Amino acid sequence: MLERISDIQGIGLLHQANGKPHTCHRATLIYADNGRGKSTLATTIRSVSTGNAALISAYKTIDGTLPPKVVLQFGSGHKVNFVNGVWSEKRPEILVFDAEFIGRNVHSGGAVSTDHRKNLLEFALGEAAVAARTAVDAATTASKAASDLVTSLISQLSGHHPGMLLQQFEQLPDEFDIDTKVAELNKRILAASNVAAIQVKQIPKAATEPSFDLDDMFAGLALSLKDVHADAEQIVKQHVAKLGGKGAEGWLSQGLHFGDGFSCPFCDQDVSSNQLVSAYQAHFNAAYAALKSTVAGLQEKVAAGMADSVIEGIGKSVGIAAAQAAAWAEHVQTKNIIFDFETANASLKALREFLLELTRKKQSEPLEALGSAEDKTKAVGLWEQVLTPIREANAAIQMAEGLISTYKIQLDGENAVQLQQQVLRLQAIKRRYDPQVVTLLVQLATARTGVNSADKTKKAARENLDSLMTSTLGRYQTSINTLLKNFGASFSIKGMSANFRGNAPRSDYGLLLRGKDVALEGGSPSFATALSEGDKRTLAFAFFVASTLVDPKLASRVVVVDDPMCSLDLNRRHHTRTVLRKIYAKAEQLIVLAHDPYFLRDLRDALKKDDSTAPIAMFQLTAAPQNYTDFASLDIDQECESDYARHHRLLNNFSIGNGGDPAMVAKAVRPMLEGYLHRRFPGLVPKGLMFGQVVVHIRDSMTPSPLCHAANLVDELNEINDYVGQFHHDTIPDADAASISAPELKTFVDRALCVVHKGAPA
Repeated sequence: MLERISDIQGIGLLHQANGKPHTCHRATLIYADNGRGKSTLATTIRSVSTGNAALISAYKTIDGTLPPKVVLQFGSGHKVNFVNGVWSEKRPEILVFDAEFIGRNVHSGGAVSTDHRKNLLEFALGEAAVAARTAVDAATTASKAASDLVTSLISQLSGHHPGMLLQQFEQLPDEFDIDTKVAELNKRILAASNVAAIQVKQIPKAATEPSFDLDDMFAGLALSLKDVHADAEQIVKQHVAKLGGKGAEGWLSQGLHFGDGFSCPFCDQDVSSNQLVSAYQAHFNAAYAALKSTVAGLQEKVAAGMADSVIEGIGKSVGIAAAQAAAWAEHVQTKNIIFDFETANASLKALREFLLELTRKKQSEPLEALGSAEDKTKAVGLWEQVLTPIREANAAIQMAEGLISTYKIQLDGENAVQLQQQVLRLQAIKRRYDPQVVTLLVQLATARTGVNSADKTKKAARENLDSLMTSTLGRYQTSINTLLKNFGASFSIKGMSANFRGNAPRSDYGLLLRGKDVALEGGSPSFATALSEGDKRTLAFAFFVASTLVDPKLASRVVVVDDPMCSLDLNRRHHTRTVLRKIYAKAEQLIVLAHDPYFLRDLRDALKKDDSTAPIAMFQLTAAPQNYTDFASLDIDQECESDYARHHRLLNNFSIGNGGDPAMVAKAVRPMLEGYLHRRFPGLVPKGLMFGQVVVHIRDSMTPSPLCHAANLVDELNEINDYVGQFHHDTIPDADAASISAPELKTFVDRALCVVHKGAPA
């Protein structure tokens, strides 16, 4: 609420106006004669409502010596200042109806322009519609900016997806090792062009894995002759031990074959009864011979199965296979084929020496069972060490064989054109996921999202604005026409709507006067000629009131109305008070500026009638030195009282001792009595008669004239007239200077008041 118009200087006639002594209340009524600064004050308040400093600059005091300055005090003593051409803040809660409102929103120069209708729409729809329109504008701007960005980004991307739609380019899935895959495809393309030459290339084959029957070997080592007689065996062993040679037992076994069983093959002596020879025969029988043969074969098996040539052959086979696989390297990527020759060869030699040692021992002691479980485990381990490098090499060979075989099968169905398309696709993928392109696509996706979001926001805001305009303007038209009817206007508005022709939405309406359409612009009849100035102001005020009364924020509004009854007849003045009472009842504060004190008095009385405790402030703009304007107190009742009432008050105050200038009191007696007689006998006392002539007219009246009832006053009136006449006429020399006795004057004042109060002499 505006609590005080503290200071205004350098603005129009308000060159140094001090309003500090005058507090504004919820209803504040300000009186001023025409040309005393009401419009300037209204414009100043409008300026702070919008923050538009230009409004004040235009009103700078022409001959003033002070710069424009304003100090306004709002609720809780909060001050808002205009200093150095700038408001400290704006107060948008203030609504102002004045000539500026009419010229901006309704008409100017008798014409209604497009700008008028645009501004009227904004005012009529209020903050909600303005916010919706702002949202539409913002979304439109955002949509255009996002669309421009999309276009720019698409242009930047155009060189990265030749021969492919942008949408397809965006949807390409990422892949790894693209360069490797492209290189492989190029090889396949080359191969597809030379299938016959590739197909004749040899496929690597696995080396034949060597075999050795360790179970058979250790079975042979474990053989013994359990059927040889123990004594013979003991005798032979002792004799062999006596001979001391390592090959003695073998030599004896072989020598036994040269005898016939009866004579010694060396000395031909008879040995048929020789116990030692019998032991030889028992020891070296057929089974023993078979055992010896088996033992001798073990060594041959080892020598043959574990010759150095076995590993050398494997190495050659693996080398051939590796060379064959390498020949496919430009077409098929295979694992390196490696044969650990050293490990295999060393393991084979170690196993061979281990087994030969066992066979040699067996040959020396053929009847002994050799080859323990530990020996066999060791031999198996060494053999695995031989086979492992071979198997690893063969595994690599077999894998290469499989890949090459698959490739050869695939090669039969290869199509160079299709392979080239795959290359182009991979190259497109590589470009698609280049960091620079990824960044552009992310920006493009964001821009597209921005377009969609802005379009949705724009559509929603536009629909909201359309709906708001349709519903609000429909109610607005009804309210305006109701107000116009109550104002007694002979015209109404019709077809109120809004459209979006041009750069901004604007209102559209027609006028109906005495059943005829009145054009707002041009045509005949036209707005300029068909409506009187009062009608035009009434229309503008109806626009303002209709919008203000439905303002959802009216409870927090300060409503300022400048000269609402200007050019209005009595009926419109009465309804103006009615709508102002409605605004006062709903608004936080109502401020009315008027040049008609009677209107302000009647408005005050109407507000008091609604609420006798209503806080109402009243003051005025009055003349100051150099014909500037200042704020001053106002007694609206005295300002509005008639001459009769003023004279009566002057005499009554003097009679009861409240002072007064005796000369003025003396001069007021006769006019007061004249007023009394005119009011007591309306139409019966001729106008223009001097007071003495009026008394004569009463004296000479005859029945049935009502003036006969005042015959008892004739003498009293003559005596009073004789006394005060000496102070009344300028034709009496020194009348003003005549000595006036206050007690004597009071006697005649009391007698005059008695005539008025009692209708009879004192």
